[in-house]
Amino acid sequence: MSAKTTLLKGLGASATAGTVATGGFFAWKGLSQTSDITSRLTGEGLSVADVNKKGPWSAIYLTKKDVEGFSDFVDASDQENAVSQLQKKCSELLSASPQDENYEKSYEQVKKWCVNPELKTIEMQFVFDEREWATAGDDFKSLFTLHQNDDNFINAVQSSTGFFNSSMVLDEAKTEVETWCNSLKSKTPEGDDLQNAVSWCTKPESNFKSFMDKKGFRMLSESEWASRFSSLKGGQDSDLSTDVGADDSDGSKLKGWCEGKKLDTAQIHTLGSDLNKIETRCFVKKE
Repeated sequence: MSAKTTLLKGLGASATAGTVATGGFFAWKGLSQTSDITSRLTGEGLSVADVNKKGPWSAIYLTKKDVEGFSDFVDASDQENAVSQLQKKCSELLSASPQDENYEKSYEQVKKWCVNPELKTIEMQFVFDEREWATAGDDFKSLFTLHQNDDNFINAVQSSTGFFNSSMVLDEAKTEVETWCNSLKSKTPEGDDLQNAVSWCTKPESNFKSFMDKKGFRMLSESEWASRFSSLKGGQDSDLSTDVGADDSDGSKLKGWCEGKKLDTAQIHTLGSDLNKIETRCFVKKE
Protein backbone atom coordinates (compact mmCIF):
# COMPACT_ATOMS: atom_id res chain seq x y z
CA MET A 1 0.00 0.00 0.00
CA SER A 2 3.05 2.24 0.34
CA ALA A 3 3.89 4.62 -2.47
CA LYS A 4 7.63 4.43 -1.92
CA THR A 5 9.67 5.16 -5.01
CA THR A 6 12.87 3.55 -6.19
CA LEU A 7 15.60 6.08 -6.64
CA LEU A 8 17.46 6.14 -9.95
CA LYS A 9 20.91 4.70 -9.61
CA GLY A 10 23.77 6.53 -11.31
CA LEU A 11 24.90 5.21 -14.66
CA GLY A 12 28.44 4.81 -13.44
CA ALA A 13 27.35 2.82 -10.37
CA SER A 14 25.25 0.44 -12.42
CA ALA A 15 27.83 -0.23 -15.12
CA THR A 16 30.08 -3.25 -14.71
CA ALA A 17 32.11 -2.88 -17.90
CA GLY A 18 33.00 -0.14 -20.35
CA THR A 19 31.06 -1.65 -23.22
CA VAL A 20 27.95 -2.15 -21.08
CA ALA A 21 28.15 1.40 -19.77
CA THR A 22 28.50 2.81 -23.27
CA GLY A 23 25.59 0.79 -24.60
CA GLY A 24 23.48 1.76 -21.60
CA PHE A 25 24.34 5.42 -22.13
CA PHE A 26 23.25 5.45 -25.76
CA ALA A 27 20.06 3.53 -24.89
CA TRP A 28 19.26 6.08 -22.18
CA LYS A 29 20.10 8.99 -24.49
CA GLY A 30 17.89 7.57 -27.21
CA LEU A 31 15.04 7.12 -24.76
CA SER A 32 15.38 10.71 -23.53
CA GLN A 33 15.14 12.00 -27.09
CA THR A 34 12.06 10.04 -28.09
CA SER A 35 9.96 9.58 -24.94
CA ASP A 36 7.47 11.84 -23.23
CA ILE A 37 8.45 12.84 -19.72
CA THR A 38 6.14 10.39 -17.94
CA SER A 39 7.45 7.40 -19.93
CA ARG A 40 11.03 8.50 -19.39
CA LEU A 41 10.59 8.76 -15.62
CA THR A 42 8.73 5.45 -15.51
CA GLY A 43 11.72 3.87 -17.22
CA GLU A 44 13.88 5.27 -14.42
CA GLY A 45 11.71 3.66 -11.76
CA LEU A 46 9.87 6.84 -10.79
CA SER A 47 6.13 7.55 -10.90
CA VAL A 48 4.56 10.90 -11.67
CA ALA A 49 1.84 12.02 -9.26
CA ASP A 50 -1.70 11.59 -10.56
CA VAL A 51 -2.91 15.01 -11.70
CA ASN A 52 -6.52 13.95 -11.03
CA LYS A 53 -5.98 13.29 -7.32
CA LYS A 54 -5.28 15.71 -4.50
CA GLY A 55 -3.56 13.37 -2.03
CA PRO A 56 -0.26 12.84 -3.89
CA TRP A 57 0.18 16.59 -4.38
CA SER A 58 -0.51 17.27 -0.71
CA ALA A 59 2.17 14.70 0.13
CA ILE A 60 4.60 16.36 -2.29
CA TYR A 61 3.91 19.75 -0.69
CA LEU A 62 4.51 18.45 2.84
CA THR A 63 7.76 16.71 1.89
CA LYS A 64 9.13 19.41 -0.42
CA LYS A 65 7.92 22.73 1.03
CA ASP A 66 11.18 23.35 2.88
CA VAL A 67 13.44 22.17 0.05
CA GLU A 68 15.49 24.91 -1.60
CA GLY A 69 13.86 26.12 -4.80
CA PHE A 70 10.33 24.98 -3.97
CA SER A 71 9.10 28.49 -3.20
CA ASP A 72 10.39 29.57 -6.61
CA PHE A 73 8.57 26.73 -8.33
CA VAL A 74 5.29 27.27 -6.47
CA ASP A 75 4.37 30.68 -5.16
CA ALA A 76 1.92 29.80 -2.39
CA SER A 77 2.03 30.37 1.33
CA ASP A 78 -0.61 27.80 2.27
CA GLN A 79 -1.11 24.14 1.43
CA GLU A 80 -4.40 24.42 -0.45
CA ASN A 81 -3.11 26.99 -2.94
CA ALA A 82 0.25 25.26 -3.25
CA VAL A 83 -1.39 21.92 -4.08
CA SER A 84 -3.56 23.57 -6.74
CA GLN A 85 -0.56 25.30 -8.29
CA LEU A 86 1.51 22.11 -8.19
CA GLN A 87 -1.16 20.16 -10.06
CA LYS A 88 -1.53 22.85 -12.69
CA LYS A 89 2.16 23.56 -13.24
CA CYS A 90 3.21 19.91 -13.32
CA SER A 91 0.39 19.10 -15.73
CA GLU A 92 1.68 21.82 -18.07
CA LEU A 93 5.27 20.58 -17.81
CA LEU A 94 4.24 16.99 -18.53
CA SER A 95 2.80 18.05 -21.87
CA ALA A 96 6.26 18.90 -23.19
CA SER A 97 7.36 16.74 -26.11
CA PRO A 98 10.96 15.66 -26.84
CA GLN A 99 11.00 18.13 -29.74
CA ASP A 100 10.27 21.13 -27.51
CA GLU A 101 13.12 23.53 -26.87
CA ASN A 102 12.56 23.38 -23.10
CA TYR A 103 12.03 19.62 -22.92
CA GLU A 104 15.09 18.89 -20.77
CA LYS A 105 14.31 21.73 -18.38
CA SER A 106 10.71 20.53 -18.06
CA TYR A 107 11.94 16.99 -17.45
CA GLU A 108 14.27 18.12 -14.66
CA GLN A 109 11.54 20.15 -12.98
CA VAL A 110 9.02 17.31 -13.15
CA LYS A 111 11.59 14.90 -11.75
CA LYS A 112 12.30 17.24 -8.84
CA TRP A 113 8.82 18.47 -7.95
CA CYS A 114 6.16 16.26 -9.57
CA VAL A 115 6.95 12.61 -8.75
CA ASN A 116 5.38 10.63 -5.94
CA PRO A 117 7.47 11.13 -2.79
CA GLU A 118 8.86 8.44 -0.56
CA LEU A 119 6.31 7.97 2.20
CA LYS A 120 8.19 7.44 5.43
CA THR A 121 5.34 7.60 7.95
CA ILE A 122 1.78 6.33 8.28
CA GLU A 123 0.61 9.92 8.68
CA MET A 124 2.07 10.78 5.27
CA GLN A 125 0.54 7.61 3.77
CA PHE A 126 -2.87 8.83 4.96
CA VAL A 127 -2.27 12.17 3.25
CA PHE A 128 -1.24 10.44 0.03
CA ASP A 129 -4.30 8.15 0.10
CA GLU A 130 -6.63 11.06 0.96
CA ARG A 131 -7.62 9.22 4.11
CA GLU A 132 -8.68 11.42 7.02
CA TRP A 133 -7.21 10.73 10.44
CA ALA A 134 -9.52 10.70 13.47
CA THR A 135 -8.93 13.91 15.40
CA ALA A 136 -11.91 14.99 17.51
CA GLY A 137 -12.92 13.44 20.80
CA ASP A 138 -16.18 12.22 19.28
CA ASP A 139 -14.17 10.41 16.59
CA PHE A 140 -12.31 8.30 19.14
CA LYS A 141 -15.44 7.66 21.19
CA SER A 142 -17.17 6.37 18.07
CA LEU A 143 -14.16 4.24 17.08
CA PHE A 144 -14.23 2.58 20.49
CA THR A 145 -17.99 2.05 20.31
CA LEU A 146 -17.73 0.50 16.84
CA HIS A 147 -14.84 -1.86 17.63
CA GLN A 148 -15.01 -2.61 21.35
CA ASN A 149 -16.19 -6.16 20.69
CA ASP A 150 -13.28 -6.84 18.32
CA ASP A 151 -10.58 -8.69 20.28
CA ASN A 152 -7.93 -7.72 17.74
CA PHE A 153 -8.69 -4.04 18.33
CA ILE A 154 -8.66 -4.41 22.10
CA ASN A 155 -5.37 -6.34 22.05
CA ALA A 156 -3.70 -3.87 19.70
CA VAL A 157 -4.51 -0.86 21.88
CA GLN A 158 -3.79 -2.76 25.08
CA SER A 159 -0.35 -3.82 23.89
CA SER A 160 0.60 -0.17 23.53
CA THR A 161 -1.21 1.60 26.35
CA GLY A 162 -1.00 -1.16 28.98
CA PHE A 163 -4.52 -0.87 30.36
CA PHE A 164 -7.44 -1.16 28.00
CA ASN A 165 -10.56 -3.33 27.80
CA SER A 166 -13.99 -3.42 26.19
CA SER A 167 -15.85 -2.38 29.34
CA MET A 168 -13.98 0.87 29.96
CA VAL A 169 -15.86 4.09 30.59
CA LEU A 170 -16.27 5.84 27.25
CA ASP A 171 -14.30 8.98 28.16
CA GLU A 172 -11.37 6.90 29.43
CA ALA A 173 -11.46 4.62 26.41
CA LYS A 174 -11.48 7.64 24.11
CA THR A 175 -8.23 8.91 25.63
CA GLU A 176 -6.54 5.52 25.28
CA VAL A 177 -7.58 5.10 21.65
CA GLU A 178 -6.47 8.63 20.79
CA THR A 179 -3.07 8.10 22.43
CA TRP A 180 -2.60 4.82 20.60
CA CYS A 181 -3.62 6.18 17.21
CA ASN A 182 -1.33 9.18 17.57
CA SER A 183 1.56 6.85 18.38
CA LEU A 184 1.09 5.15 15.00
CA LYS A 185 1.46 8.35 12.96
CA SER A 186 5.26 8.35 12.95
CA LYS A 187 5.66 4.62 12.25
CA THR A 188 6.74 3.20 8.89
CA PRO A 189 3.69 2.63 6.64
CA GLU A 190 3.77 -1.14 6.39
CA GLY A 191 2.54 -4.34 8.02
CA ASP A 192 0.24 -4.49 11.02
CA ASP A 193 0.88 -0.88 12.03
CA LEU A 194 -0.47 0.44 8.75
CA GLN A 195 -3.39 -1.99 8.65
CA ASN A 196 -4.34 -1.18 12.24
CA ALA A 197 -4.22 2.55 11.57
CA VAL A 198 -6.41 2.20 8.50
CA SER A 199 -8.91 -0.05 10.29
CA TRP A 200 -9.11 1.70 13.65
CA CYS A 201 -7.77 5.26 13.36
CA THR A 202 -9.48 6.49 10.19
CA LYS A 203 -12.05 9.20 10.92
CA PRO A 204 -15.40 7.38 11.25
CA GLU A 205 -18.62 8.40 9.55
CA SER A 206 -20.56 11.07 11.41
CA ASN A 207 -23.61 8.83 11.89
CA PHE A 208 -24.44 5.12 11.90
CA LYS A 209 -26.60 5.23 8.78
CA SER A 210 -23.66 6.57 6.76
CA PHE A 211 -21.37 3.99 8.37
CA MET A 212 -23.69 1.15 7.32
CA ASP A 213 -24.13 2.63 3.86
CA LYS A 214 -20.37 2.55 3.39
CA LYS A 215 -20.38 -1.10 4.47
CA GLY A 216 -22.97 -1.89 1.81
CA PHE A 217 -26.18 -1.87 3.87
CA ARG A 218 -29.39 0.18 3.66
CA MET A 219 -32.34 0.84 5.94
CA LEU A 220 -35.31 -1.47 5.49
CA SER A 221 -37.95 -0.34 3.00
CA GLU A 222 -41.61 0.15 3.94
CA SER A 223 -42.56 -3.36 2.83
CA GLU A 224 -39.79 -5.12 4.79
CA TRP A 225 -40.50 -4.20 8.40
CA ALA A 226 -43.19 -6.84 9.09
CA SER A 227 -41.12 -9.73 7.75
CA ARG A 228 -38.04 -8.53 9.64
CA PHE A 229 -40.00 -8.46 12.91
CA SER A 230 -41.26 -12.00 12.28
CA SER A 231 -37.77 -13.32 11.61
CA LEU A 232 -36.35 -11.59 14.68
CA LYS A 233 -39.16 -12.83 16.90
CA GLY A 234 -38.31 -16.41 16.07
CA GLY A 235 -34.58 -15.84 16.47
CA GLN A 236 -32.11 -14.80 19.14
CA ASP A 237 -33.20 -11.19 19.74
CA SER A 238 -34.18 -11.70 23.36
CA ASP A 239 -34.82 -7.99 23.97
CA LEU A 240 -37.23 -7.58 21.05
CA SER A 241 -40.47 -7.87 23.01
CA THR A 242 -39.18 -5.45 25.66
CA ASP A 243 -37.87 -2.86 23.20
CA VAL A 244 -40.51 -3.16 20.49
CA GLY A 245 -43.42 -5.26 21.75
CA ALA A 246 -44.66 -8.84 21.66
CA ASP A 247 -46.68 -8.33 18.50
CA ASP A 248 -46.07 -6.15 15.47
CA SER A 249 -47.99 -7.59 12.54
CA ASP A 250 -47.34 -4.65 10.19
CA GLY A 251 -43.82 -3.85 11.38
CA SER A 252 -44.74 -0.30 12.38
CA LYS A 253 -43.42 -0.66 15.94
CA LEU A 254 -40.07 -1.97 14.74
CA LYS A 255 -39.86 0.84 12.20
CA GLY A 256 -40.67 3.35 14.94
CA TRP A 257 -37.95 1.91 17.19
CA CYS A 258 -35.34 2.25 14.43
CA GLU A 259 -36.39 5.74 13.42
CA GLY A 260 -36.39 6.78 17.06
CA LYS A 261 -32.63 6.14 17.17
CA LYS A 262 -32.13 9.03 14.69
CA LEU A 263 -29.59 6.99 12.78
CA ASP A 264 -28.96 9.70 10.18
CA THR A 265 -27.99 12.38 12.70
CA ALA A 266 -26.96 10.86 16.06
CA GLN A 267 -23.25 10.46 16.82
CA ILE A 268 -22.31 6.79 16.67
CA HIS A 269 -20.98 6.67 20.23
CA THR A 270 -24.33 7.87 21.62
CA LEU A 271 -25.96 4.64 20.42
CA GLY A 272 -23.74 2.59 22.71
CA SER A 273 -24.82 -0.99 23.39
CA ASP A 274 -27.70 -0.77 20.91
CA LEU A 275 -25.42 -0.92 17.85
CA ASN A 276 -25.74 -4.67 17.32
CA LYS A 277 -29.52 -4.48 17.76
CA ILE A 278 -29.72 -1.61 15.30
CA GLU A 279 -27.69 -3.45 12.70
CA THR A 280 -29.81 -6.61 12.83
CA ARG A 281 -33.18 -4.87 13.23
CA CYS A 282 -32.93 -1.88 10.91
CA PHE A 283 -30.61 -2.73 8.02
CA VAL A 284 -30.38 -5.10 5.09
CA LYS A 285 -27.58 -5.84 2.63
CA LYS A 286 -27.78 -3.85 -0.58
CA GLU A 287 -28.38 -5.89 -3.70
